[in-house]
Amino acid sequence: MKYRLIAISMIITMAVCVPAYAETQPDSSINETAAQTEAVLNANDDSSERTAENSGIFSDVPSDAWYAEAVDFVAKRKIMNGTSSTEFSPYSDATRGMLAVVIKNMDGTSEKAYWSYLDVKEDAWYADSVAWCSENDILKGYGGGMFGPEDSITREQLISTLYRFAEYKGFSNMETNGVELLEYKDYADISGYAGGPMQWALKNNIISGRDGRLEPKGVASRAEIAQILRNFMVFYNM
Repeated sequence: MKYRLIAISMIITMAVCVPAYAETQPDSSINETAAQTEAVLNANDDSSERTAENSGIFSDVPSDAWYAEAVDFVAKRKIMNGTSSTEFSPYSDATRGMLAVVIKNMDGTSEKAYWSYLDVKEDAWYADSVAWCSENDILKGYGGGMFGPEDSITREQLISTLYRFAEYKGFSNMETNGVELLEYKDYADISGYAGGPMQWALKNNIISGRDGRLEPKGVASRAEIAQILRNFMVFYNM
């Protein structure tokens, strides 16, 4: 009983702490496999990625794959593009630069922004999106003038970014209270800044765990990001 009360106290402490930026750099963790009902990610504007023509069907996305509907959902809405005109690369890692593009695509804004990071070249395909996300406190850098655009995005970074995007949009159902995190063995591995957002995502079925674990510092695959994005957009009727 004493242990349970301590655990609940830790969750409440994490849930009320939702800073607007300063994420920690990711560890080299394992990806989740295709057995999950969650995942989604990335998009590009016009450079290294292009959407499949017309149908949004990709040759490397089997129609019976657990992530097929999610990939189709984000591709048709031009939230995420393929890594070529015919491939989506569902099991490839997504990067922070890619996530910035995805978030701006989801917002649909054509607004330009300017934000300087030492490791983001002015002509990089994700530069404008990184600047826009930073200017609006949705996705910022690590500090010291570094953004880490080529770093793989972790599950807790993805969820924290979506939470801040939902705040930016003024969405409802933003509560971070609850004890859903306690159902997962590794809840203590969640970074302080991500505790509230992870609780919010679990509570609203935006993310789910795997074999009793959340793997907050695990790297998110493109397929996983696609599923999580779809869950988020359906929940908020976007």
